[in-house]
Amino acid sequence: MMINSTLILFYSNMLLGVVLSLSSNNWVMIWMGLELSLMCIIPLMNSSMTTSSECTMKYFIVQSMSSSIFILGVILMMLNYDFYYKMIIMLSMMLKMGVAPFHAWIISLIEGLNYMMMFNLLTIMKIVPMMVIINMNLNLNLIIIYTLIVGAISGLTQNSMSKILTYSSIFNMGFMIYCSNNLSLWFLYFIVYSINLLMISLILMSNNINYLNQFLINKVDLKTKAVIWILMLSSGGMPPLMGFLPKLIVIELSINYNDWVVSLMMITTSLLTMFYYNRLCFLSSLLSSLIMKWKINSLSWLSMNIMIINFLTLPLIILIKYLN
Repeated sequence: MMINSTLILFYSNMLLGVVLSLSSNNWVMIWMGLELSLMCIIPLMNSSMTTSSECTMKYFIVQSMSSSIFILGVILMMLNYDFYYKMIIMLSMMLKMGVAPFHAWIISLIEGLNYMMMFNLLTIMKIVPMMVIINMNLNLNLIIIYTLIVGAISGLTQNSMSKILTYSSIFNMGFMIYCSNNLSLWFLYFIVYSINLLMISLILMSNNINYLNQFLINKVDLKTKAVIWILMLSSGGMPPLMGFLPKLIVIELSINYNDWVVSLMMITTSLLTMFYYNRLCFLSSLLSSLIMKWKINSLSWLSMNIMIINFLTLPLIILIKYLN
C-alpha cells in the first residue's frame, strides 16, 4: 500500500480515536473514541484482495454489536439498576478484542487482510478495550484459562501464517488480561509483543509468505529463515530472547498471588505454543534447506536489526526491572 494523504488521514484519525478514549474521563467520550477508530480502520481494511470487502463487513457488524452492548452497560450503570453492568461492559470489550470464547469472528476475517492490517487489528485496536477491562477490576481467571487453552491448542492445527499469528495473539491476550491489575507490567508485555509481531509481519510480508508449505516451495534464503526462527522462538518465550522476560514476570506474578491453576495453565500452554512455533522452524530451516548451515556470510539490514533487537532487549529489560 502506497503512503499517500488518504492513508495518513485515516491512520492519524485512528490513532486520534485511541488517544481520545485513553484521555477521556467519561464513558460517552470513550465510546466516541472507539467509534472514530472503527470508522477510520474500515477504509484501510479494503484492499485488492478478493475477500477484503467481506472481511470489512464482518468487522463492522461485530464492532457495531459490541459498541451497542457497551452503550447498554453504560445506560444501566447511569440508571443505577441493581444489575451486573460491569459484566455487560466486560462482555462488549472481550467481543471487541476477540478474546475466547468470542474469537470466531476474528479467525474468519483475518485471511482477507494483509499483514500490516492484521498488525493494526491485533495491537492498536486492543489498547482501549484493555484499558476499560483494567478499570473494571474484575476477577477473570476463568476467561484467562479458557483463552490460554484456545490460543495454544487451536494453533496446533493451522497451516496459515495469519491464523497462527492470530491464535498466538489470543494466547497472549490471556497473559495481558491477567496482568491488567498492574499497568506497568501490562504496558511492558504489550510493547514487547507489539514489537515482535511487527517484526514477524515485516519479514513475512517482504518474502510474501502466507502459508507453511511456502517455506518448502519458495526459495527463501537461509539468512531469512534464521531470522524467522529467532522471531518465532522469541514469540514462544525462549530465553535469552526478547519475549521471554514478560512471560516470566507474569508467571512469577501469578505464583506470588497463589493462583496455582493459572500458573500451571500458563506454563503448559506456553509449551504448546513453543511446539507449533518450532514445528514451523523445523519445516523452514532443517527439513527443506539444501544449503550448508554455516554458510551465512552477511545479513540484510532488516535481518541484522531484528537479531540485534531480540538479543539485546532482554538484558535491557532485566536492568530496568532491577534498577526500579
